[in-house]
Amino acid sequence: MRSASPGPSRPHPAIFVPPRRRHPDHWLERRCDEVISPAVRAVLWDFVRGAVPVLHPGASAPAGVAKLSGLNDGRAAAVKIAMVSVEGAGVCLVLRAGPGEPDPGPGPHRPWRHDLGAPGVRAGAVAVSGIEQVAPEDVAGLFSQAPLVRPWLVVRAALPEATGTLRVDPGDGLLRPVLDFTVLALDGPRPPGERPARCPLCERGRVRRYTTFDLCPDCGWLARGPATRRHPAAG
Repeated sequence: MRSASPGPSRPHPAIFVPPRRRHPDHWLERRCDEVISPAVRAVLWDFVRGAVPVLHPGASAPAGVAKLSGLNDGRAAAVKIAMVSVEGAGVCLVLRAGPGEPDPGPGPHRPWRHDLGAPGVRAGAVAVSGIEQVAPEDVAGLFSQAPLVRPWLVVRAALPEATGTLRVDPGDGLLRPVLDFTVLALDGPRPPGERPARCPLCERGRVRRYTTFDLCPDCGWLARGPATRRHPAAG
């Protein structure tokens, strides 16, 4: 993946809200591994590996095949919740995916290319970005129809929240948001207090406690240790 740090302007942390009435056929019944292809997982993990020195200094993100764990498979979820990591890593990526809009309407041609900055990840950056090109079938699960040309994936994460988005240019120069994510360190303090009996966001009773964060597999709400900010996910 080609990565870059943008200029000094501070971005707004992006919270992705998927379109409610534009689901591809059978979207609700699809599992996370049917939506997030191995190629997309690899792009996300390559981004994490390149960005981890500034997202979570000192954490490890080794090379390897990125494994995906779907957290709300079989629940007819409009927003797919999943975790991506490799064995032995000190970080994981929690993603929340919705279907890409097939037609965003008219817009400028490839404006996103001018916002990436010089290649490389720099210490002190307020955001990190990366781009990669994949085969049309690699993003077919995220759209009602597979693109006809090789699409571009544009990944961007803001600091210090370590939250970001993955957007897809299917060939017309316009970016569609398809998922948002949070990169979480697996070494650090637990969230304060006990694991909530019910999710504060969706009120379901399946909140899971991991080493350094609590996560609701139904809506993606998460709470991190006291050194970080709480981040309600899109739902």
